[in-house]
Amino acid sequence: MRALTPIVCGVFLLTLSSSALAQDQSGAEAAIRKGSKAWEAAWNAGDAAALAALYVDDAVVMAPGGEPAKGKAAITKHFTAAIEAGAGAKTAITTEQVMATGDWAVEIGGFVNTAADGSHADHGRFMATWKQVDGKWMLYRDIWNSSMRP
Repeated sequence: MRALTPIVCGVFLLTLSSSALAQDQSGAEAAIRKGSKAWEAAWNAGDAAALAALYVDDAVVMAPGGEPAKGKAAITKHFTAAIEAGAGAKTAITTEQVMATGDWAVEIGGFVNTAADGSHADHGRFMATWKQVDGKWMLYRDIWNSSMRP
């Protein structure tokens, strides 16, 4: 019986660990889905400062057709210009997958942009890396591409 004790303890710890990991994954996924909806709401409200607040200080936004925006000041500037250029455009984000481990997560999904007049402006794919900072999930790297443009 004594020989089985380490095995039973090991199985118990593995079960406990996988249960904790599953809870971490589902908690991260829920928080990241909520964060993406906050991003969508900030964009649709035309609020560049609220968008930038979703990113860590050393974040990088890699939008198509331009150089990366590095840091919150550059990200705010990027989104201010994009909002002005879009003048009333709206975005709908769909999170398709979140993979998390520890303080890091990757989100994969799609987006649809609608022009101010209601016409279809664009659609495409995105991938974002999230980082947990002081218990809060924030965007660390953000990249997307259009499925309509080369």
